[in-house]
Amino acid sequence: GGYRDRGDRGGGGGGGGSWQRGQAPPPRQDRGGRGGRGGGGRGRGGRNNYNDYDDDIFMGPVKPIVKSENAWVPCKDNSAIAKIEKQVKSLLNKITKEKFDRLSTQMCEIPIQSYEQLTLIIKLVYEKAIGEPAFSDMYANLCYRLSQVAKKSAFVKIIETDEDPHAEPGEAPRSSADGSVAYRWSNNVSTTDAEVFGPYESVDACLDVAMSEDNGGDDHKPRGDVELTLVRLVIRRGIFVKVMHSASDDKYYTVFFSSSEAEAAGQQMSSEIFTSEIEAQNHAAKMNTFKRSLLNKCEDEFNKQDIYTDWKVEKKEHDKTKASLSEKERNQKEEDLEFRRMKIKKQMLGNIKFIGELYKLGMLKVKIMRFCIQSLLKLESTDDGGLRSIAGEDGQMDEEDHEALCNLFSTIGKTIDTAKEQMYMRVYFNKIENLSNDTSISTRPRFMYKDLIEMRDKGWQERRKKETAKTIAEIRKEAEREERQQQAESRGGGGRGRGGYDGGRGGRGGRGGYDRDNRGRGGYDGGRGGRGGRGGYDRDNYRDGGRGGRGGYDNNRGPSTSRAPPPPVPNKIMQAPAKTGKVFDDEKLKKRAKSMLKEWEEQKDEKELILSMEETLGTPDAGKKIMQEYSQIIIDAKASEVAAMKSMLVVLYKKKLLTSKDVKAGMDDIIEFIDGSACDQPKIYEYVGGLFCAFANVNAYTIEDLCEVTAKVFDEKAKVLTINGCMNGIGDEFGPGAAQNCFAGSAKETELLKKLLGEQKLNELKSTNKYFK
Repeated sequence: GGYRDRGDRGGGGGGGGSWQRGQAPPPRQDRGGRGGRGGGGRGRGGRNNYNDYDDDIFMGPVKPIVKSENAWVPCKDNSAIAKIEKQVKSLLNKITKEKFDRLSTQMCEIPIQSYEQLTLIIKLVYEKAIGEPAFSDMYANLCYRLSQVAKKSAFVKIIETDEDPHAEPGEAPRSSADGSVAYRWSNNVSTTDAEVFGPYESVDACLDVAMSEDNGGDDHKPRGDVELTLVRLVIRRGIFVKVMHSASDDKYYTVFFSSSEAEAAGQQMSSEIFTSEIEAQNHAAKMNTFKRSLLNKCEDEFNKQDIYTDWKVEKKEHDKTKASLSEKERNQKEEDLEFRRMKIKKQMLGNIKFIGELYKLGMLKVKIMRFCIQSLLKLESTDDGGLRSIAGEDGQMDEEDHEALCNLFSTIGKTIDTAKEQMYMRVYFNKIENLSNDTSISTRPRFMYKDLIEMRDKGWQERRKKETAKTIAEIRKEAEREERQQQAESRGGGGRGRGGYDGGRGGRGGRGGYDRDNRGRGGYDGGRGGRGGRGGYDRDNYRDGGRGGRGGYDNNRGPSTSRAPPPPVPNKIMQAPAKTGKVFDDEKLKKRAKSMLKEWEEQKDEKELILSMEETLGTPDAGKKIMQEYSQIIIDAKASEVAAMKSMLVVLYKKKLLTSKDVKAGMDDIIEFIDGSACDQPKIYEYVGGLFCAFANVNAYTIEDLCEVTAKVFDEKAKVLTINGCMNGIGDEFGPGAAQNCFAGSAKETELLKKLLGEQKLNELKSTNKYFK
């Protein structure tokens, strides 16, 4: 017998032995070698021959397991964060104004499952916006779209707890004496933990394991590819328990840990404990909004201007010691300082620009702008609520402060300069006026201030238009516009559009100009009529220089009487509009129709709309085809797009670029098959009513036209709904009197509607329509 010495208890494979269960092992006198699962040592034991030990060595039962300080806690899985970061960076690297709608939609579709993911997205967008100031408006629009999607904070979860909500601040959480339920909230509850306990048959089984004395023992295992959904969150007796369900095996899994170790486990929880679930939800919604997170980021970035202070300190130190450095070391240090200065400046100006764009979209409140402006102008509040300049060295403005302030006002001036803000604006611009005349600062910022004052005096109209990011379509539009202008200027008689002094037409099919030298055709002198053009005005003989004719007054030759004037051109021909646009194929014409609508919705630029439409007039039936294309677009359109379509088409009709036949073709296409379209567009009757109102108001479409095409609708109910929608369209725009006058103002309208619907259905319709009751 006896205890084997250390050399005999090696690590490999255990001995057989005849030790029986229920007997306690003898106390170990020394530490074994590092063995495997068998043999001696400290491994999870091999089987030594415990019969060799004497009974008097037995020391009694083994002590119960005590939880050690380094017990297992769940490991946070960061794979979701890494995945979102990669996805967002990829989209931001591709985004342009041309691709904005598509890529911003993709970014809005990224599921945000925690507050950490939300702040990561804001951080990445913010960094991109600062690095690309020319696209600040685009990134601000992206933030606006994201804020609409993230409004509900779906990642916020409510936790039931038995803690006492009335515990003193700073006191360790304790269970409520009466067993009542209180609530906390968390914004980063994950279901992708690396290790979990389970599977179990029920939620209660999960809670029992979490509350057991051994805390589940070593039952935890890697989650693997199992997808879990959250079922319940509770805190009981100081243990945070998360219960999840797997649809694949219909089992339950859990993760739990001491609530005091939540931070170590990567689990966020509200510090406040609430007595009601509604109170917890309201507080969570307030603290986890996109706008609040964005505001925090703006504040952090704006306060980073202090890094310029650190740079100045380092620059002063360098100036003191540069004499002791070699020329190479000095140049290298100065290059490094200049590079860092430019980087800091770019970051600061980009941040100011982006903050301004966010304010213009209503993402930031005006008090945030006041804080930024007053920080840059070095102003502080007085006891009576006024503002004054900060005294001493702290009140000195840097070169970058001047430029940042001017950039900020250039961005937000038109938006912030309102009647409510005049008290502040007077103080701001009084100081700006003084700075513009302060010879102690350099010339560049002084003239920037003078430009800013001038801009404000002119209603915030910039002297020169700033270049901004453009879509490919906008670039092409500008190129086409410049090309048209060059072509017009190169025609005979010079000048774009209608001719000069005499208003005659000259040049090869062009319009006459002012020709003092008698070289132009159909200009001031009324010389040779241009080929296909009209001769000039003869002040003495009152003649038109026709094709090849010599009518008119020639300053060098005197009156010309060698040939009789040609007969006058018939009025009908003279007044016919010339269609000089391009010839578009059907596909290009559809694209032009869509781009016209999109540009009108965004810019409402009437001049650009007319130019775009005029370019299509060389295409046979261009107006009809464009109206028919809009009849297809309306099926998938939003209310804002239909509103833009109405106003745009009315402008084109008033400018005689659309005819009543074109309008009728488009409206007939929509209405004839309206019963089928209603399946895809529930608002189709409302949209048709709005279009009818717009066209009827300018006499482009009549009740007779409406009844004629509605008679072709197959479904009887759809006929009634169509007329009802048109009644509502008139009533919504002009009131009940206009609706009644339009649809029952005379016997003619009444007879048309009776013929269409029948007297009984017409009376029923009038009795139910809100404008005929």
